[in-house]
Amino acid sequence: MFRSTLLLLAFTSTPMLFAQAEAVTTLTGGGTQQWTVIGNAATPKCSAGDATYTFSARPGQVIVATCAGGGWKNTTHALSDWSANGKSGIAFGGSKYEVKSLPPSAPACKGNATCVRLVTVPDGKTDATRTIYLTH
Repeated sequence: MFRSTLLLLAFTSTPMLFAQAEAVTTLTGGGTQQWTVIGNAATPKCSAGDATYTFSARPGQVIVATCAGGGWKNTTHALSDWSANGKSGIAFGGSKYEVKSLPPSAPACKGNATCVRLVTVPDGKTDATRTIYLTH
């Protein structure tokens, strides 16, 4: 009985582990990758609201560069994976995100070959969600 319960647990949790690892690997490429918010500039001169996200597998972190006063300001956040209630993804900056790769034909991708969507998961305090479309 105990052995069959362990086997069942192993088979039901394995897809979740792969989904978590896949989200981190998608964003880090197994190393470090920089992503730009679609529609924002990634040049030295920036506009209010522009942002880039640099995800690193080791150490697990994300550096968020946001435009402030015409220049880039960096903040570093710990990056982790999570899973709950059949969902999984990444977490940083106090929010949990589901990660979904999108095809270049998706309207939000604007033809960018590599495009992902990060959507915050409601935290139980609010139903508000935030969506970030990234490309690199």
